[in-house]
Amino acid sequence: MKGRTIFAALSFSIGCVAASTTSTEVPLPTLSKSSNVPDTGSGTNPIFQLAGYIKDSFVRMKDGSAQLYTNHKRCNDIRAKQRAFLANAASSLPLSEQKAAMKYRTSAGGITYEEFDFLQKGKEDRGRLANIVFMMVFAPNFVPYAFMFFPEMLPSPFSMQMAAKGPFNKWDMISNERAHSVLQTMIDVERSARVAPMMSNLNPFGKGKTKRMMERMDKLAHACGALLSADNAAGPNGAELVLKVLEEEIYTAEKPKKDRTSLTIVPKPIIKGLGRALEAPSSSQFLPVFLVRGKVLNILTQITASDEFLVDQNIDLNGLSTDLLQEACSKRLIGGPGRTNKEMIDALSSWLELSVRQPSEKLGRKPLHYNGNLARVALLSYHAIDAARDSRASSFLPRVMYQGQLYSNASTRVENKTETIDAESVKEDNKKWFMNKK
Repeated sequence: MKGRTIFAALSFSIGCVAASTTSTEVPLPTLSKSSNVPDTGSGTNPIFQLAGYIKDSFVRMKDGSAQLYTNHKRCNDIRAKQRAFLANAASSLPLSEQKAAMKYRTSAGGITYEEFDFLQKGKEDRGRLANIVFMMVFAPNFVPYAFMFFPEMLPSPFSMQMAAKGPFNKWDMISNERAHSVLQTMIDVERSARVAPMMSNLNPFGKGKTKRMMERMDKLAHACGALLSADNAAGPNGAELVLKVLEEEIYTAEKPKKDRTSLTIVPKPIIKGLGRALEAPSSSQFLPVFLVRGKVLNILTQITASDEFLVDQNIDLNGLSTDLLQEACSKRLIGGPGRTNKEMIDALSSWLELSVRQPSEKLGRKPLHYNGNLARVALLSYHAIDAARDSRASSFLPRVMYQGQLYSNASTRVENKTETIDAESVKEDNKKWFMNKK
């Protein structure tokens, strides 16, 4: 009984804050000035507004709690199907192997990709609910402000669907925000190569380290420029080129160190840009880098599980609905508005080929270690840029400014001379950049 009371109080508080943070006020009827009925001013009466707010909060609490419980039951049903599938598959194995084969894992078969995606969302909602409970116990005074500044921390049943703003729909707004994130990241990378961090001025003994960092960022900026302007560096071909350049960093003879698997080696501007793009259109600009990196790693874990499920269960991408295809591609920063199903299927197939199938074949031939996080960060970064350059991207002014120069030969100004960059020289420069980082 006590547990139900706590859950009801929690749901009510979430419903109240969700109602106030998602602008879901019920419009009250107002009387026209020309009406013969005298205007009582009820439309602006604070008592009526308060009553509407309380009613909306209760409705949101009731509907959200019911939906949360319904989702929980459906997740249990899906997991039961997976366990039955594992038990059936293990029945033909020797007794010594049955226990290990029956161990539950989210990527187990016996379910569709839609059900797997639902499981992933349910897991994310449970994590959000646990965070809210933790905050309500240890920092109750900060909970309303947390909901106000971070509305994405609410479980999905309590969050509103993204409303269209003017002529723009959900995917237009996401595309617009991601294009801006790409531009801001490029500006930050270029600035890091030319402007020393403000905090470095406080340390008189760190000038050498700051100088080396700026030199690495300058090489990274030129390497990115060469990759983006190489021949056929668009679509799946460009993604393959990026992984080919980073091949010696992704596949190593020795087990990669923690700074490489945890993405500590990835420059801060890129981590921040990925964080903004992955959480578009709502993202916080004030989180420290280590928290953004943690969010990116969590999303990479979800993407990895989804990739492995699609490949291991031989899911037919042609059988997925348009909504599922859009969600799957958007999660990987692939494409944007105006894509056909065929384009999304081809792009997703290329992603799975580069991130799962090719690494499995290569590891089967040679005793190598595969850094999947670094490979997926490279793919995410490339696809974000490729989507921003597409003529169907929602953000158009920056593209118009550089119209006609997107696919021209790249050049850089060195000592007042123009030096053409070719993609063949990028791999050696990239290797030097990683060696300096070590």
